[in-house]
Amino acid sequence: MKLAIFPNTEGTISVLVPAPNCGLSLMDICLKDCPTGVKFKIIDSSDLPADREFRNAWDYDFTTSYDGVGA
Repeated sequence: MKLAIFPNTEGTISVLVPAPNCGLSLMDICLKDCPTGVKFKIIDSSDLPADREFRNAWDYDFTTSYDGVGA
């Protein structure tokens, strides 16, 4: 399953999981639901660490690789 990640104001990573059968593409959801001006990256859910214990320590370099910017 595809989902999106984006940096939040707390300095961690937010994960956007689309609702099944919502009728919008993941790109449309990201453009609509990611904060305005914030870069996002679409990834496979399997790319996230399985262990969520250290979720606040996850990071990603959005300066070099991203798929879009919230509208």
